[in-house]
Amino acid sequence: MSTWELILDGAMDGRSNMAIDAALLEEVGESGQVRTIVRFYRWRRPTISLGRHQRIEHAVDAAYCLANHIDIVHRPTGGRAVLHDDELTYAVVSNDASCFGDTIYGNYRRVSEALCRGYNRLGIPAVLAPDTRKIPAVSGADPPCFLSPSRFELMAGGRKIAGSAQRRVRRSFLQHGSMPITCNREVLARATRSDAAWLEQEMAGAAEFLPQRPTMEELTGAFVRAFQQHFSIEFRARNSD
Repeated sequence: MSTWELILDGAMDGRSNMAIDAALLEEVGESGQVRTIVRFYRWRRPTISLGRHQRIEHAVDAAYCLANHIDIVHRPTGGRAVLHDDELTYAVVSNDASCFGDTIYGNYRRVSEALCRGYNRLGIPAVLAPDTRKIPAVSGADPPCFLSPSRFELMAGGRKIAGSAQRRVRRSFLQHGSMPITCNREVLARATRSDAAWLEQEMAGAAEFLPQRPTMEELTGAFVRAFQQHFSIEFRARNSD
């Protein structure tokens, strides 16, 4: 049975969270051993993360974010704007092509299968999106991540429940993603110049499918066990530094 590394971090600021994920990708990329690291973490305050190539002025209303104490950071991965607030965030970093494959979609599928199993353990009817659904930009603005699913991202009841982004560097990849418990669609809409009613139709949080709000420990435990069972691995706990 293979042993993977598990990091369970508390709430941190956005820059620290993104720096850790980037450092883990570099660490695994430079390793001469086959390694996989799974990290779960949270956010100290509301933060919008942008894809590494996004321009702030095209993706968010920076003045609104500043006035409402919402931080803005860039991810080391691609994708579009995500509001991180009431959520659990995951990151998977690996150079194990035999387990995850060596393509972006192959990595997405394998990681999403484990996450889907975690959601199902909680009683949430999650499924993998069969295809990418693109939407047009409005008035030149970049639409937020949760307005449309990419292939193999997770949906429940026809709405997106996890938004992921990935970066591949040579033999290694980092995939991380937002798994909302509840969604503040009004704030996301204002911050990204989007339509809150549209977000209502397209995104959902885990709590919307459960009789009572899950604790962070319940959420984390379900996903940890899902990874263990799906990949037939055991975890060794470590710190993020």
